[in-house]
Amino acid sequence: MTQPHNPMLHAALWYAELGYAVFPCAPGRKTPLTEHGLLEATTDAEQIAAWWTQSPRANIAIRTDALVVIDVDGAENGWLADDPDKLADLGAAPLSITARGGRQYFFRQPAGRDWRNTAGRIAPRVDTRANGGYVLVAPSTFVARPYCWEAERELGVAPARLPEPPEWLANLLDALAVANDVVPKGAPGNEIPEGQRNGTLARLAGAMRRVGMSQPEISAALQQINADRCAPPLPLREVDQIAGSVARYPPNEVSVALVENHWAQDHAPPAPCRPLPVRELMATHRTLRAPLINGILRRGETMNVIASPKTGKSWLVLALAMAVATGRKWLDTFDTVAGNVLIIDNELHAETLAHRIPQVAECLRIGMNEIADTVCVQSLRGQLRDIFTLGQHFEAIEPGHYALVVLDAFYRFMPRDMDENDNGTMANIYNHVDAMADRLGCSFVLIHHATKGNQSGKSVTDVGAGAGSQSRAADAHVVLRPHEEAGAVVLEAAVRSWPPVEPMALRWLFPLWKTAPDLDPTMLRSEKPKRSKPPPDEPTETPAWSVERFVEVFLSDQPATKAQIREAAKDEPGLSWRRVADLLDIAESRGLVHRWRVGKAHRVLYATVPQPADEEACT
Repeated sequence: MTQPHNPMLHAALWYAELGYAVFPCAPGRKTPLTEHGLLEATTDAEQIAAWWTQSPRANIAIRTDALVVIDVDGAENGWLADDPDKLADLGAAPLSITARGGRQYFFRQPAGRDWRNTAGRIAPRVDTRANGGYVLVAPSTFVARPYCWEAERELGVAPARLPEPPEWLANLLDALAVANDVVPKGAPGNEIPEGQRNGTLARLAGAMRRVGMSQPEISAALQQINADRCAPPLPLREVDQIAGSVARYPPNEVSVALVENHWAQDHAPPAPCRPLPVRELMATHRTLRAPLINGILRRGETMNVIASPKTGKSWLVLALAMAVATGRKWLDTFDTVAGNVLIIDNELHAETLAHRIPQVAECLRIGMNEIADTVCVQSLRGQLRDIFTLGQHFEAIEPGHYALVVLDAFYRFMPRDMDENDNGTMANIYNHVDAMADRLGCSFVLIHHATKGNQSGKSVTDVGAGAGSQSRAADAHVVLRPHEEAGAVVLEAAVRSWPPVEPMALRWLFPLWKTAPDLDPTMLRSEKPKRSKPPPDEPTETPAWSVERFVEVFLSDQPATKAQIREAAKDEPGLSWRRVADLLDIAESRGLVHRWRVGKAHRVLYATVPQPADEEACT
């Protein structure tokens, strides 16, 4: 049922298998896609597959009934910083890092509790999500940034196996639950007296509905207002009836667009709600997108430039950037359409870029005044910026201002803990780049490295480190492979909206790659492998890793962290970090390994024997 190319569906099914009811929210947003919001949350695999097949990029929301999620808003929030003992008490809970850098601790509600959502009542900018609420979970995104689980504290157990809140926190939540009939201090004059409660709540609900809030969202907000400000509070059923009555009216589309800032959202528009007949398709899309590099790339498309490390990819693309900025031919072969260029470099220091640009310009006979205002450069070396955290940077750019954006080097824009060998991960990243290209009306060039070893026997689309989906996701895939003559390469390309590109030989004449018509482009360098065949006693295939074999090799009665197990297995073929996590989960479910929690922070370790009842720490 799962679809390998759909990471959101894979994750949603994983949460459901653990026992968490999920439902889809709009891509990059927190707005439910289901008609009745969280009320339709389910663990049914068929329904989940249907939702994420229809909306593959939809965010994943977990309904928090019977749970309590402590939501600490903002990376700079210092809640409990002055009370390390209480902060350590939260260490047993799975921990989600939100898109804005906040923290969400996941607990289960103790038996007999009926905790509901609160906003800022535990502490400033510290909310709770409980009965009647929901939270987004990884790999969802918001404001172009991803949610992720803290290392060693992923959500990997069923709801019944989640820890209960520590006693001091449970007491605080109990106190909030029984104080619903008390107006909070600090809010004088906001009390809603008897006789005005229904009308006031209806007007507030109308304001929420106008800006697009769903019935579950309105109901949750009204319940909070009712508990905090109505004297005395209305019955819960009566408040829900007000929310349901108001939710029958359609939202105001202009108000929704303004409040949710649709213009600035860095996501592709939703797909058409119906298939287009060919007649309508031909009438709507009569022409292809405008060319940028004639024969290779169009406006709004993406292009990979792939070559082995230290081949001179950056020099090649720097010359391309100057050709586009001035409307000159690239490599004396491909016509370009003039436009502004942005180079975002994650590999070179600003001083190195400032040194290279005049060298290339001089050899191309381009005056510095010609590119002084049409080429912009931003060095991000050392700033730890990935492709998702660049979302806000691109939101500030006016659509149409740039014709070309260069990302160099692409591997440095990979988010932490994402695997470039995973097709789903890479497809998701390219979808994000496509959305930015579409919004900005420009082309993206991604500079990436080839795999190690001989490249001559591979097809063009197989040259490039990582998952094969990256060559299929891009509109143009340009590769440089060594020619049999030293200091020369062969440029080949796979293109989507142009006739096939003939291979061409290039010769390195510092600081430029120049066309070499005297060289035969079919004469690729063929590097002999170090060993033509394995010794007779060496297996020719990598043995499969069964759960039993994995446990036997990497676990013992001495507990180890997941990070230590991954480190021990990192050089073993077939054991990616994801595979190690999956094998651990399966082994634990079969009782082959046992989870230990040690120390005040309840650090998670794994061993083949259960943790002794009196064991509090281990080394």
